[in-house]
Amino acid sequence: MIQLKHYTAIANELQESEPEKFEQLEEEINIIIHKLKFIHIENRPMVEIMDLSKPTADPTYIEELSEIAGAQNNPLVKEAENTEILIFINDNPVFLGTLPDLLNEQYSDYKAVKNNNVFIIQKPDFGKRKEDFLLDIEIFAEIIQSKYFVYGHEGNHWIKFDL
Repeated sequence: MIQLKHYTAIANELQESEPEKFEQLEEEINIIIHKLKFIHIENRPMVEIMDLSKPTADPTYIEELSEIAGAQNNPLVKEAENTEILIFINDNPVFLGTLPDLLNEQYSDYKAVKNNNVFIIQKPDFGKRKEDFLLDIEIFAEIIQSKYFVYGHEGNHWIKFDL
């Protein structure tokens, strides 16, 4: 797993300014990590995340969120035929109408597209606000490790795109 530099920075800030929120964040992150510790890295799904929001979020922040939530981000095997889950970040409602063409033109060879595992995160400012760190992890966890996590964000902050 990657270094949790973003989590550490947020946790340190909260520990000083809002200890109750720090304790809640730490407890929830520990629960997620504990639930996933028995799933070996190589058994976690390979996830490709396409941030089409404007402006885009920090890619290292998005990667950290997705890894905490149970994704495998191995650049050595990150190829279309290995991508089991494809996630688009875009809160523009017009995007849904353009997605079928985008998938046909650029992603048709992806395993995720062939297996109907395409998701859209529609939450405004996803991955851009440190106060939403836990919420953003929950959204990823519901998508990436749906057998283990249900927080009730489906339909509100994210949807599965059925092909």
